[in-house]
Amino acid sequence: MNLALELLENPAYRHVLLNHLPITGLGIAWLVLAWAMVERRWSSLCCGLVLVLSMSGAVLAVMWAGDDAYPFVYDTLDGAGREWLDYHTHLADRWGHLLTANAVVSGLAIAAGVYREGLRVRAGVVVLVSTLAGLVAVVVIADAGGKIRHPEFRLSDPPVFDSPGRLR
Repeated sequence: MNLALELLENPAYRHVLLNHLPITGLGIAWLVLAWAMVERRWSSLCCGLVLVLSMSGAVLAVMWAGDDAYPFVYDTLDGAGREWLDYHTHLADRWGHLLTANAVVSGLAIAAGVYREGLRVRAGVVVLVSTLAGLVAVVVIADAGGKIRHPEFRLSDPPVFDSPGRLR
């Protein structure tokens, strides 16, 4: 019971736990949507779009949890870990909003498909491509995040910043 409470109360653990649902879910949603494009049935396409919408939207909770976790985690890290945390945060700030935009695009695709049958496949293709871009962004962000506490993943040093958000 104490472990469960620590997982829920600790902002760093909460961020990691929340991270896995949308990332894994978005990958599954992309596969469902890709299959729906092959199948070309509105019910399947709509299911894929709703999955993409919900998993992309769930990233907002991950970003909020990451903001809460930052000060808690920063003080516990060594110099290289802090640099990787700053780089991870930089990447999340820069590319994480792609997934929020993807949620909006998915919602618009659902509305377009309801409004006009001829737009369904085209809207699905747009979401398929935007979701793939979002997944690539998530992999890049997660790669930097994995190097924060795990020195064995640090094959290089993180890029150096002149100021927050500006690479040198």
